[in-house]
Amino acid sequence: MKHKWKLFVCGISISLLLGGCFGVDSGKKSEAKKTDAKQGELDRPKDTYESVLTYTGDGYSLPGGEENGKFAKKHKDEVEKATKDYLKKEYNIDVKVHNMVGNKDGVTVFFESIGRLHYYATVIVPIDIQNEKVLADSVWTLEDEVENAIRGALYGYIMSDEFKELDNMLTSFTEEYPIVGRTQESLENVRARGYTTPYYFTQSIDLDEAINPVYDLYINNPDTPKDELKSAYASEKFNPRYFRIPIQFFMEEPDAQPSQEIVDSLVKALEESDSIPNGAYSIHLNDHYIIKSKSSGNKKNTIGYGPPNYIIKK
Repeated sequence: MKHKWKLFVCGISISLLLGGCFGVDSGKKSEAKKTDAKQGELDRPKDTYESVLTYTGDGYSLPGGEENGKFAKKHKDEVEKATKDYLKKEYNIDVKVHNMVGNKDGVTVFFESIGRLHYYATVIVPIDIQNEKVLADSVWTLEDEVENAIRGALYGYIMSDEFKELDNMLTSFTEEYPIVGRTQESLENVRARGYTTPYYFTQSIDLDEAINPVYDLYINNPDTPKDELKSAYASEKFNPRYFRIPIQFFMEEPDAQPSQEIVDSLVKALEESDSIPNGAYSIHLNDHYIIKSKSSGNKKNTIGYGPPNYIIKK
């Protein structure tokens, strides 16, 4: 039995539960707070914040999930089987389960796809805590989360050369400037954002008429050759509003504040490149720390460009 529950809009995805929408200051530039290192340390209690260099997802939580989370850990094999069976039946995909986080209705399971398409997403496995039972027949997903993750992964697959250029560009910035991305472990354990790297993720929704023919072809036949998938892409219908690439970096040094100079350099590089994927880009630069319970780097001193002021490539 397949259940899909609509949640209020913020990307219509797990993004809402993972620290909010991908913009922070309504797309406007904001000035970094100029606090000294000592004061900054006082503002970062260890039970709330962790270095981006070591954060793997520990401390992440969802409302009302403590009891269900404990139960899920004791019945890990059962929860994992329910997850894999559901995804195989509904989407014909094989997955690797990375993490389980209790929620008020059961447990949110973070998984990674296995196969030619690569993405991260979640399912919710309900738990009847009173009767100590995993409700394996009632597994569900957030509205369109897996579908949109597949669309984003298809972009990454059919435009692998363009995404390689983007990856190289962003990696070069970490070599030129004192900035870093997230750890691979945190991506796996608490960042269910579809096609994801340490520096960015993609968002493609069902209104994206350019990728939808590719999606339909893939869903009907997951073994469709890559050249046929690429041929199905309707580039003339591409609208960057429906394909977004939020980029996020962190300052490498613990006492460093986000730098507007670095953000401006990133914006310029994106605007001038003709070889990266088309889409609506946003950029945000955080200080060195992640809010553990939300897996979020967004704070008052985060700076950057975001909705509605996207960097448009088309």
